[in-house]
Amino acid sequence: MERSSASQLPHDLFCIEGTLDAHSEKLLKEMVSKVKHDVVRFDFSKAGRINSMGIALLLRSFKEIREQKRAEIHLDGLTQMHSMLFKMTGVFLLATPGAPHPAGK
Repeated sequence: MERSSASQLPHDLFCIEGTLDAHSEKLLKEMVSKVKHDVVRFDFSKAGRINSMGIALLLRSFKEIREQKRAEIHLDGLTQMHSMLFKMTGVFLLATPGAPHPAGK
């Protein structure tokens, strides 16, 4: 019997574009309020620079999604730099890395 992967289950998908910093707070709060499914996927393939405030906001948002919405979080399209940053800052304790960025950067 084949198990369904998280990408085949009903899920919410949010595409992150551009820089994540202090100016991203409103956007991330809105995303949290829009979560409707047990699986949430974030596509980082168009994301740019993520500074320390962006990391803090991501951590807070992911914690809210896990605790309030009881949803699991998957991160797709991560560059090597994003993966390293998320590993060092604890983001991967709240979210599971998925498919890497197609360019492999």
